[in-house]
Amino acid sequence: MRVVVFDVSGPMAHFRRFYSSVTPLTYHFPPRNTIAGILACILGYERDSYYEIFSREKARIGVALRSPVRRVMLPTDYLNTDMITREKLRGLDNRVPTSVEYLLPVPPHENVSYRVFVSHVDLSILGQLERRIAGRHLACPVSLGPANCLADVNLVYYGESETVNSEGEGYSINTIIPQDVIVDGPTPVEGIKVMIEERLPPDFREGRTPSGASRNYVFEASGKSLRVKIKGEVFSLETAEGKFHGVFM
Repeated sequence: MRVVVFDVSGPMAHFRRFYSSVTPLTYHFPPRNTIAGILACILGYERDSYYEIFSREKARIGVALRSPVRRVMLPTDYLNTDMITREKLRGLDNRVPTSVEYLLPVPPHENVSYRVFVSHVDLSILGQLERRIAGRHLACPVSLGPANCLADVNLVYYGESETVNSEGEGYSINTIIPQDVIVDGPTPVEGIKVMIEERLPPDFREGRTPSGASRNYVFEASGKSLRVKIKGEVFSLETAEGKFHGVFM
């Protein structure tokens, strides 16, 4: 299976939990739909035109936390767009104060960083993705959530990966793990903090219609691997940092 692997990193990030409204809360990592949006930015796809292209039937997407992150509530002022006036649009009248939860790096790390793994049935899409990232010719600026969280993208690997259908074998998994593929584990290890993320929204289809069921995900808060027994597809590849095992979202 051919994959493109790249790192995306920036000073701060925000991936809004779908059930939070008045006070926007964030996930610790980008949901699958957010990754699809990042891919669309790199390739230059129009808004809302790429949901079918990066559906689960055509694209496999995995993500790994590259550095520990902390959640911080920051005060934010929004423009009041009720009963539009020139003063309101210029931000001179009736701003709406609120708090937004952002992800910031844990010192001494300088950036919030994730590693993204992408495979696709259309190899031409993977080739175009690799060329744009390697040549730094992104069609649009990439962000880790909202537009004020601009990010940098760097190619890590482009080539073949080994894939096995595990029947409950144990692996040290480096990526975010869907909870429903775990047979046993994670194995407790001193110094490791396991976190079970709340449900992430399903994929979108045309018209931003949800498709499939939401899923829970398991990950290690500082980006370490977790020893688990997996039932399902497991991929592995060799990078400059060594052997890497993962599962797709």
